[in-house]
Amino acid sequence: MNQERPNEAHAKRIVEQVMAIQLDHADTHGGVDYLTPDGTVALEVTAVTDGDKDGARQALRKSVNKGAPAIALQGCWLVFTGEAQPRMKTFVQRVQPAIAELEHAGETDFFNQRAAIHVLEERELSHIYRPLLEAGVERASYVPHAPHVVDPDHIHQLHVLMGGGGSISGSDEALDRLIEALSEKHDNPKKLRESNAEQRHLFVWLNYDTAFNIARPLQHDEPSWAGGEWGVPSTEPQLDPAITHLWIVHQGSRRGWLWDGESWRELSDL
Repeated sequence: MNQERPNEAHAKRIVEQVMAIQLDHADTHGGVDYLTPDGTVALEVTAVTDGDKDGARQALRKSVNKGAPAIALQGCWLVFTGEAQPRMKTFVQRVQPAIAELEHAGETDFFNQRAAIHVLEERELSHIYRPLLEAGVERASYVPHAPHVVDPDHIHQLHVLMGGGGSISGSDEALDRLIEALSEKHDNPKKLRESNAEQRHLFVWLNYDTAFNIARPLQHDEPSWAGGEWGVPSTEPQLDPAITHLWIVHQGSRRGWLWDGESWRELSDL
C-alpha cells in the first residue's frame, strides 16, 4: 500500500480549501493520489525540481545566517546568481559591501553584461562592479518598501536567488518551460485518465531548486526592472487531454496559479 507523502497531503489541503470539497487518499496500489467520495474529482500531485542544487543552497544558507552586520543597507535587494558559483559560504559577506557602495553611488540596478563592459572601459564604477562580477552576481535590483508597511525594526538585507535555468521574460515563458517539463512525466496524465473522474486536477509543486526560468514568477515579487509580465499567464496551457485543471504552487512563497479549463486564477497565502 502506498503511503501518503507530506507534499501530497499539503496539496490536498490546499485544493480542499480553495474548492470547498473533500478528498480521500486513493493511491493504495499505484492509482491517482486523491478522489472525492463520489469519484467526480481526481487529484494527482507531482513536483518539478532539481535536487542537484541542494549543496550550493546549503552553503548559501550558512552565508545568509552569518550575515554582514557591519555593512548597513539603505533598502532590501534581490540578488541573482547561478547555483554553480564557488565560495557560496561567503557570498553575502563579499557581495553586501559592494551593494552598499552601489547604493551610495545612487544606483538601483546591476546587470553583469553591462557591468563587464563598464569594467573593461575602466569607468568610474569599476571598483564596485568588479567584486560583484567576481562573486558571480548576474543581476541585482533594489526593492523599495511601501511607506504604509515600513517596520521601524526592519533590517534591510540581500534576498539571494540562485538560478541555473537561464533567463526568463515573464509568466508566459515560465509556463511554456513548465509544460515542457511536465510532458516528460507520462505517469501523471495516465493516472488521471484511468480515474474516469469528470474533473482531473494536476497539482505541481515548485521550490527553490526548480529551474529559475520556471519558478521565478512565483518565487518573489515582480522586480523593479520588469514591465508587468509577471502576473498570471495570459495564454492557455497546452495540456494532455487527461488534465482538466492545473495547479502550480511554489512551496517557499506559498503563491500559485490555478487553470480551471477556461481561465487563470492567482493564489496566495496558501
